[in-house]
Amino acid sequence: MIDMNSPTRVSSNIIRLIALLISLITFLIYTPALENDFVNWDDNEYVYENPYISSLNPQSLDWMLSSFHSDNWHPLTWFSDAVDLFFWNLNPRGHHLTNIILHGLNTFFVFFLVIQLMMRAKEVNGMQKSSKMQLSISTQTVIVASITAMLFGLHPLHVESVVWVAERKDLLCAFFVLLSFLSYLSYTSSIGKRYRRTWFTTCLLLFILALMSKPMAVTLPIVLLLWDIYPLKRIGPYTDKNVTVLIEKIPFFVLSIASSIITILAQRSGGALGTLDVYYLDDRLFNALRSLVFYLEKMIVPVKLLPFYPFPAHIHWLDIKYLASGFLVIAITCISLWMAKKGKYLLLTSWLYYLVTLLPVLGIIQVGKQAAADRYTYLPSLSPFILVGIGIVWIWEKIIIIRHSKILRILATMSICSVMSLLGYLAVQQIRIWHDSEVMWKHVIDTSPGIVPTAYNNLGTFYIEKGMLEDAINHFKQAIEMSPTYAKAYNNLAWIYATSQNSIFRNGEKAIALAIKACELTKSENASLLDTLAAAYAEAGYFDKAIEYQNRAINLSQKETKVALLKRLELYQSGQPYRSQ
Repeated sequence: MIDMNSPTRVSSNIIRLIALLISLITFLIYTPALENDFVNWDDNEYVYENPYISSLNPQSLDWMLSSFHSDNWHPLTWFSDAVDLFFWNLNPRGHHLTNIILHGLNTFFVFFLVIQLMMRAKEVNGMQKSSKMQLSISTQTVIVASITAMLFGLHPLHVESVVWVAERKDLLCAFFVLLSFLSYLSYTSSIGKRYRRTWFTTCLLLFILALMSKPMAVTLPIVLLLWDIYPLKRIGPYTDKNVTVLIEKIPFFVLSIASSIITILAQRSGGALGTLDVYYLDDRLFNALRSLVFYLEKMIVPVKLLPFYPFPAHIHWLDIKYLASGFLVIAITCISLWMAKKGKYLLLTSWLYYLVTLLPVLGIIQVGKQAAADRYTYLPSLSPFILVGIGIVWIWEKIIIIRHSKILRILATMSICSVMSLLGYLAVQQIRIWHDSEVMWKHVIDTSPGIVPTAYNNLGTFYIEKGMLEDAINHFKQAIEMSPTYAKAYNNLAWIYATSQNSIFRNGEKAIALAIKACELTKSENASLLDTLAAAYAEAGYFDKAIEYQNRAINLSQKETKVALLKRLELYQSGQPYRSQ
């Protein structure tokens, strides 16, 4: 552990300047994203095809608070997107700018969060605290905070959260979580009742805002309890306030449970929640175990980062990947517990923070078809990055300063700068992958040919938007060939055959067969699938059937899609098929 009692100190002005500089570097690294377009992967449902955020009025606010649109409930994210639309309309540059600014601010907050945590870690047990924590900060603490913030700001794993417009929810959630963390640290360091009450209320309100941005914040109360053990030392054998500390977390846990219930209902409403007959429990547990190590690997060697990592078709516990992952997780856990028994809690709390913050997205309750996602590491990466910063300072002190070698100091400084520059370079390359839908999905296909059916399907939908129907049909067929149970690909292919303006592609009977297959694979009625089936029957001339299924689609649809479905119903009632392309 680094010596936090070093007499070398850094002034508050220098500290603020360093924080601003790191945030500015982060912002500049991400400016290439300003040239990126929207992508046809949630950006359409969230922003450019979402009529309910096109204006800010009581009706849209009511929709934000009550809608499970896109299988999610995050009203603050919808509000943020609506504000962007008000100022920028559908210019993607403005939406990307907001994301970049949020990431820069989050990096700024990470810097000060690390400083506060390090300062609390060095406090002597029983030391009297003041309402204002003094800014007498050691050089080592500032270095650790700087390295952590630079890793957080520049690491390519975070590109997905920043340059994907639909992931505004990730950035907003982190924004309020980080502020909530800082408020909690202020609460625990204050001695006046008024100050403590103010900071506690602020922390709770910020937690609510985080939950309204993205439900991944549900783990915050557990993180606060971990920090109560170390570095805050509010729980343990050295204090008699254990019960009080637990009781004060009750409001946080109540909010977490409520948010979890709402999230499950939202995911289930759209069929995004995986069931045991889709992904068996043992497969999901093995994948979760593998994901814990997979993310650490990507933090160390951030190459071959993909927008979509498909869930494996077959998982066997004897596979070396899963055996090695299990061994490593057990080894880290045992080492952490062993060090904790010796009174050194840093590794244990860091490891538990990593596990807890990843828990909602490990896929134990499976949502979607991905095995992992870069965006899931946005906040969980914080503890590994802090450990890297502490490790670098420890090496600097023990190896370099002790030997008084100027050459080694220069080499070490150059190495750190080189690593940060490399991360920045890799981040820029990753930003370019997200330039538009075609570039992104072609990259996935080129990197993992014949493996990711979602990439072929989504590239097919991009070609539909561009009117390149032959290319779209080919990609949907390839997606089906790779995954014969891929309902979306069947549905998209049926939609072309049912609604194309070009008679070369229209085929009512084919469309009916494909649409029925999509419905059978989904195993539950879905408005979008029934809408396609109705269009297929209309193209084949079976208007009675078309009207029947369109009415069923309308009954199942959400408010934002009802108008379009009703218009198609009017066509079928007048004996006309629907034409989209």
